[in-house]
Amino acid sequence: MSDGRPNLVVCGQVLVAAEPVRAVRAEAVGILDGRVTITGTRAEVTAAGTPGARIIDVGGAAVIPGLHDFHIHLIGLARTRSGVLLDGVADGTELLALLHTAAARREPSGWVTGRGWSDATMVSIAPEALEAAVGERPAFLPSHDGHSAWASAAARRLAGLSAATDDPAGGRIERLSGGEPSGILRETALDLVAGLVPRDQGEALRPALEATLAELRSHGLTGASEAGDYTDRNGIGADADLGDSYSTLTDLADVLDGRFRMTLGIPVDAIPAAAARGLRTGAPLAGRRTMRFGWAKEYADGALGSGTAALFQPRSCGDHDPGILRVEPAALDALFAAARPAGIGLAIHAIGDRAAATVLDAVERAPARLRGVPRDRMEHLQLTRASDRRRLAALGVIASIQPIHAAADRDLVEACWDGRQDDAYAWRGLVEAGALLAAGSDAPIESVNPWLGVFAARHRRLPADARDDWRPAQALGILEALHAYTLGPALARDASDEGHLRPGARADLAVLNAELDAILEGAVDFGAIRADAVVIDGTLAE
Repeated sequence: MSDGRPNLVVCGQVLVAAEPVRAVRAEAVGILDGRVTITGTRAEVTAAGTPGARIIDVGGAAVIPGLHDFHIHLIGLARTRSGVLLDGVADGTELLALLHTAAARREPSGWVTGRGWSDATMVSIAPEALEAAVGERPAFLPSHDGHSAWASAAARRLAGLSAATDDPAGGRIERLSGGEPSGILRETALDLVAGLVPRDQGEALRPALEATLAELRSHGLTGASEAGDYTDRNGIGADADLGDSYSTLTDLADVLDGRFRMTLGIPVDAIPAAAARGLRTGAPLAGRRTMRFGWAKEYADGALGSGTAALFQPRSCGDHDPGILRVEPAALDALFAAARPAGIGLAIHAIGDRAAATVLDAVERAPARLRGVPRDRMEHLQLTRASDRRRLAALGVIASIQPIHAAADRDLVEACWDGRQDDAYAWRGLVEAGALLAAGSDAPIESVNPWLGVFAARHRRLPADARDDWRPAQALGILEALHAYTLGPALARDASDEGHLRPGARADLAVLNAELDAILEGAVDFGAIRADAVVIDGTLAE
């Protein structure tokens, strides 16, 4: 029987907890059976260890609680390793050349897939250019924000799209002057083609998922929350009715369990199936050490880049459209009515101010949560009125933010949300209202590197952007940002023993290639921070 003495001791500049207003620090942390047992000075903790305890002394390097990405599309990120990446292309010519090269490597009937184009790039591309690049191959290419897609003529034929096809509820088919689809699909219109696109699942995805998890750990991430799918279709295996991402992750559970702390979300369509199995938000998955059930995902609107974020006032760029509200109030009420008695929390995507207000109205009408069920969460919160920030905090809704989006979107905000910029990415306003912030990346839409997110939270720009900090009045401090990547996600999941390294905590930590003092002072190249080692559930990842 163990006497409670640690058999693993890690010494360095230890951040025990990133409290919003102070850094709780130590010189060493002791670990036994997956838990922290002691923190203190090097001498105290090493003396407390068992004879022969493994001691890892990293000198002046930072030892921090493992970071948690609160909003990631892990399966989507893994799949990008085999698709055409169009993010950051210089112009339409380069984009089409990439697609032509990719098409040439595929069979004549093989799908060309990838992601990452922007509306700004598409302005210079003729409607028939995709066919010129890929020939008669079907192609399906989601945009950078994932709320639009470019479908080739062959793909549209397979889906039966024509001038006679009506726009689906919550979506739009962009059309040529004669009414024929142009190839650009917005919001729910993506579903008309997406279900036909082949995707790697199960064993075929194992190598990509292994490589992706190694990448995450290299950044000091020891856990993440899968954001969930938009549909319960396309699943596999025993959990097929819970959606593609959920079922793919449980099918490959041996890749994750004990090696990464994962919360698995589902699409709202899968709430009945999850309820029938007795799955509850925040509860561990049966037989798993580091996997738990998450939230059900719904989309209230679209995105800034696609011009489909639901706004009270039309955007000040492009077609001056007010966006698309993807779900009506009655539908939201029905979702809460189904989710509440099942103990399933909702995670609702809301980027525009009208979408945020609509969701908060529904939360106010909803039945009370069952005791022990984590709070609902609102995803992105990119444009919110001050009154709604206060409402969100008062209702206890988690503010699920992705700081890197602000850095990437600053020019779009200035061009398209003129007069509302002070309400854009209003993190300081959310903190002052009393909201709990939990940070993520939204990868693969943006980089999965959390240190770019920490930098963006502080400066509202990327390290490579030489301009002044963007609207710094709404910025977070570095310690506040670290709280949003550690304790924030833990509190959001009602996991009081995660996100910190106090005695009794789950032993998830990262040893970084930088000093803690330099990180907290901002005197470090955030883009170059890496984890030299990570410990997950008390086990050193070799």
